[in-house]
Parts: sequence; structure tokens; C-alpha cells
Amino acid sequence: MRQSKILEIGPHAIDKKENILIFFGEHVTDGLRPYSVIQEMSSEDVELAVGDKILFGEQEYRITYVGNYANKNLQAIQHISFVFSDVPTDKLSSTVYLTPTEMPEITEGMTITYKG
Repeated sequence: MRQSKILEIGPHAIDKKENILIFFGEHVTDGLRPYSVIQEMSSEDVELAVGDKILFGEQEYRITYVGNYANKNLQAIQHISFVFSDVPTDKLSSTVYLTPTEMPEITEGMTITYKG
């Protein structure tokens, strides 16, 4: 299990039409910061897999797909994208797909729990 804390939510980070949240660590570039959720992660490693759970506060989601680069990016730069959708045919390589398909309500200071 690995946890992170939401430090900042960029002004353009939440777009409920797109159903995607893009997370980065504190060293995100200035150009990406307005579109990102900035997280501070604990030091434990986790390897996410289909069937694992992710909690946004108390809101639980199940992983339905893990892109080829999602775990590597999460470990290296604390970057991961979450798509709240059934798995489409065009899967993004750095993305984790989650159900249910409704985006969670997130707030600064919220804990994210990665249950791998």
C-alpha cells in the first residue's frame, strides 16, 4: 500500500467532461501545473495491477486497466493519469482506468491510497 497527499489542485485540473485526472509530484513543470493535481507520495513502492483498488479519501475505485508506463512513471516522477471510464479500444500507455466511471470529489489535503 502506498499513500499520497494532494498538495495542490491546478485551476484547470478538473474537467468532468473528459473524466480524467492527471497527477504529478511536486517537481511538475510550470506549464503542466495548472492542469495537474500535485501529490506528495510516501516512500513505499507499489505495483498497480488490474483488480487493485485506489481510494480518493473514502471513495473507492477498482482498476480495470494499467498502461505500460503507468507504474514506471508513478515510481519515478509521481506521475499518473486516471481515466474514469470503461476501458476504450485506444488505451493510453501512462494511464490507469478506473470504475465506477464518475470522477471522485477531490480536495487539497486529501489522502490517496494506492492498494497494489
